[in-house]
Amino acid sequence: MHGSGWLVKKILHVAETIKGGVATVIRTISALPEGETADYELVYLIPFDQRKELHGIDERQIRTFDRNKRDVLSLLRFAWQIARVILKEKPQVVHLHSTFSGVIGRCVCLVLRPWRAPKIVYCPHAFSFLMESSPTKQKIYSLVERMLQKVTDVIICVSQYELDKAAAFGIDRHRMKLIYNGIDHKDDQPNASEQAPIHLLFVGRLDYQKGFDVLLKAFAKAQRKDMKLTVVGSAVNEDSVDCPPMDAVEYLPWVTPAEVNALYRKADALIVPSRWEGFAMVPLEGMAMGLPVIASDCTSLPELVTHGVTGYIFPTGDHQALARVLLNIHKPGLQDLGVAGRKTVRERFSAALMIRQTYDVYSAQTH
Repeated sequence: MHGSGWLVKKILHVAETIKGGVATVIRTISALPEGETADYELVYLIPFDQRKELHGIDERQIRTFDRNKRDVLSLLRFAWQIARVILKEKPQVVHLHSTFSGVIGRCVCLVLRPWRAPKIVYCPHAFSFLMESSPTKQKIYSLVERMLQKVTDVIICVSQYELDKAAAFGIDRHRMKLIYNGIDHKDDQPNASEQAPIHLLFVGRLDYQKGFDVLLKAFAKAQRKDMKLTVVGSAVNEDSVDCPPMDAVEYLPWVTPAEVNALYRKADALIVPSRWEGFAMVPLEGMAMGLPVIASDCTSLPELVTHGVTGYIFPTGDHQALARVLLNIHKPGLQDLGVAGRKTVRERFSAALMIRQTYDVYSAQTH
C-alpha cells in the first residue's frame, strides 16, 4: 500500500473494542475500491487482546493498547495511545468507530489541534442515545454528541432511521452521511429440503436487546409439530434470559463463521426479533445466503427486510404477532422470499458499494 511520498493518503482506524460487527466493518473497508488509483496506507489502533479479529490485515499496520475492561485506566491508556499514534503516524484522516472511541478520540484530537489536525470521520455504529435507556441518559448522551459534532468533519450513519433520529436529537444533517453496511456476494445456495420440518434459525446474544425472549414465547405459542428452532449464541449482558429446555429447540454456543454459514444453508428462515439495532449484520449475512428474514419492525430492520418480499416484519416485542407469522409460513413461499432477499443484498447492500462510498468520504476530506 505504500507509494511515493506525498501521494499516500494515510487513514487511522480507531476502535476501543471491535468484537462483532465493528471488526467486520473494519475488515471490509480495509479493501480498496475497485479501480482506485490513489495510494492509501491504513493504520489501526485496537485492543491488544482483540488483534485476531482483524485477521487478513498486515500486523505491521496494527497498533494496540491494553484493555482489561471498560475501566478508567483502560480508557486513559486508550486516550494516551491515540495521541501517540496520531503524532507518530501523522494520518490525514482519523476514522473513529463506535461511541466510546468517538468521545475519547475527538477529545484527544481537540487537545492535539495545535500540533496535528487530521480530519475526523466518526461512525457511531448506532448512537448511544438511540438505545433503550432512561430519558435522562438519552439527554446526556445527545448533549455530548451535539457538543462533539463541532469538531467532526463527517458522521457516517449506518441506516436512514439512525440519521433521521440523530437529526431529531440535534445532530446537523449536513455533517451526516448514510452508508449502509455491505456484505460480499455469496454463491452458496440454501440446501433446505422440501420436506418438513421448517428449520428456523436465531443467531445472536441471548439478551433483552436481541429479543430472544420474544422468540421463545412465540415459538411456544405457535406449537407447530413441523417446526424446529436452532439458537446460536450465548448471554453477554447481565440481563440475559433463561434457555429453558423446549421440544424442537436446540441451543448451540458461539460457533465459527464457517459453521454459521453451514447453519444458514440448512435453515429455511432467519428470525431477528431485536428491540433495537444499529444496522445488524446477521440478517444481511442470512439474506446473502438466500435466507428469508422474519424481523421485528425496530429501528433499521424495515430498511433491510421488506414485508412479503424478502421476509416478514412484526411489531417489536409482540410475541403473539410473531407466533401468527410462524403459524402461516410454508417452505415454497419462504424459498421465493429468500431469492428476492439475495437480489436485494447484491443491489443495495454490497460490500463494494460500502467500500466505494467510504473512500469517497476519505477522498473528499484529503483533497
